[in-house]
Amino acid sequence: MHKYIYYLLFLFAFNIYGQCNGSKDLCNKRYNEVAYLTTHNAFNSKQDGYLFPNQKSNIAVQLNNGVRGLMIDVYDDNGTTVVYHAYKFLGSKPLSIYFNDIKYFLDNNPNEIITIILESYTSSNAIENEIIKVGLLKYLHTQEINSLWPKLQTMIDSNKRLVILSDKNDANEDQSWYHYIWNFAVENKYGEINCEFNRGSPTNSLFIFNHFITSLTGNKNNAKNVNSFKFLRNHILNCKNLKNKFPNFITVDFCDIGESLDVVNKLNLERK
Repeated sequence: MHKYIYYLLFLFAFNIYGQCNGSKDLCNKRYNEVAYLTTHNAFNSKQDGYLFPNQKSNIAVQLNNGVRGLMIDVYDDNGTTVVYHAYKFLGSKPLSIYFNDIKYFLDNNPNEIITIILESYTSSNAIENEIIKVGLLKYLHTQEINSLWPKLQTMIDSNKRLVILSDKNDANEDQSWYHYIWNFAVENKYGEINCEFNRGSPTNSLFIFNHFITSLTGNKNNAKNVNSFKFLRNHILNCKNLKNKFPNFITVDFCDIGESLDVVNKLNLERK
């Protein structure tokens, strides 16, 4: 009986602590050698009451369902850092709500790595204040430009499991964790399905793979088509071969529609 209990405990420990972002096969891969399911306007969800949402479920649910990259729009609202998409009247909440969700997930999932991609209309100091307020500072990874990214296992062992990328280049010398995204990443054109590079240098180490058809709002009917396994996988493989670039952040609307996580998992499994 005791041997059986010990065996079950061993299996539990292996499943929890022997994996990196859900797979033991990813532990020895560098951060930029891994694909991450990423949500476009992650905060802008039906569940949280936003009008014209891009997602059905909120960030807490997304993380529990396998999302590891979060695109978040941040604004200053009379001294309070808030999130909303384009227009405040469509829905707005304090950024701290979502940072608390992220901290809770990191606290309770020690083998998981999360990336936040900010579209910033506020300052790096304002973001830092929110990070300190909720206790995320200890998780922040710092990456030097043109340096090799660490392996996932290294990030987990050091407990530096949160990467922040921002489109606003205003970090001070003490904010080395606040990475200007276009020093590190390239993206394909967003709002349509294509492979053409948009912002960032193709030689950068990360590839933001925009895969959603949207203008101001998300569209569930479009998501049913483009988030299907065959459609998404074909788009990824086509761009990967055409651009000779491994896509890291597979960015979708309505991540709970279709098979986007299955596609990401298969992409990681096939990566040599």
